Amino acid sequence: MRLFLFSSVHSTSLVSAVCSLRMARFAHWVVSISVVILWATTGCLGEVGGERKPGTTGSGSASGSSSEPPTGPCTKLEKSISIRSAADMAALPRTGCYDILGKLTLQGSSITSLAGLDDINSVDELELANTGLTAIDTKRPLGIFGRLTVTGNAKLQNLQQLSFEIPSTGILIDDNDALTSLDALDLDDPKLERVNGDLVITGNAALPAVSLPKLGAVTGALTITGNGALKTIDLSKLAATGSVEVADNPQLGSLTGLAVANLNGDLAIHHNNALTTIGAMSSLYRVTGNLTIDSNPALGSLAAFTTSIQFVDHALTITNNQSLTDLGALKYLKLVGAVAITNNKNLVSCRALEIDRCVPHPLASVITTNKDGTCTAICE
Repeated sequence: MRLFLFSSVHSTSLVSAVCSLRMARFAHWVVSISVVILWATTGCLGEVGGERKPGTTGSGSASGSSSEPPTGPCTKLEKSISIRSAADMAALPRTGCYDILGKLTLQGSSITSLAGLDDINSVDELELANTGLTAIDTKRPLGIFGRLTVTGNAKLQNLQQLSFEIPSTGILIDDNDALTSLDALDLDDPKLERVNGDLVITGNAALPAVSLPKLGAVTGALTITGNGALKTIDLSKLAATGSVEVADNPQLGSLTGLAVANLNGDLAIHHNNALTTIGAMSSLYRVTGNLTIDSNPALGSLAAFTTSIQFVDHALTITNNQSLTDLGALKYLKLVGAVAITNNKNLVSCRALEIDRCVPHPLASVITTNKDGTCTAICE
């Protein structure tokens, strides 16, 4: 066995060296941790309040603002707030800007102005229900970071001052008799390019147009129904969507084509008395649900459906379109679940029979009460 011995001098020197090395490493570790903590703290501070809606975004969101956009962090109210009278607004911050990290609900006919919200900057969700508002008269543009619900506001004329700062989680605009503009949905900055949920525009008696030229995706259903004065719909950029229903809009004359390739759900266009034009859907490849064109008495052609469309997973239903003479390229479908083409009094029967004979479909077709005439059904 070998035995190594060190003198006391050498041992003392060695211990000192080890201690010095350990102290140096500890100091380096403390400095490193301090840097990390400082970096993390700085990052957290940068996310407070004002970062939800920077000044440049706030100033571009709408016109006519009476206040400057916030230049520093706003106070955070991390709760949902319901307001049913002007007196309820007194509990909100009276000085400085603030963000509501929750839902703001304003409800009831006694709500006739939003000036009492003072320097509100943004909300997660906003609901205006049965108020007496004629306009969104907040002091500065109001940013929305989630869902917007506007229902039963009989005097509200427009949605100016509202803006979607990020993709919406859902939009419901229903039964607002005086509403003539959907400003927040058609801004250049910030653009509403996506709705992660349903988009529903229904029962707005004075609304003349639904203009969504920047909207690229709706992950839920898109419903535009029962708008008595509606004349035009622009969905030209919509490249992804769930079910689409356009119905019971008596003055609707034109519907721009969709840019979608795979429509995930039903496509239904029905009971639009003045509809004459459906724009070309030249990218549409598949409808995973039903395709229904029903009771559009002024519609003369389905040329909107080009040879790009190949599949309708469920039923193809074309009924009660009294002016219809043309079925577009629907006879070139590769597969459809079922076919019903009935009571289109100006559609020559063999045009309907072409779909029956040319398109594979597992269920029996129903083709009746169309126009009698002499023609030859051709598949090629």
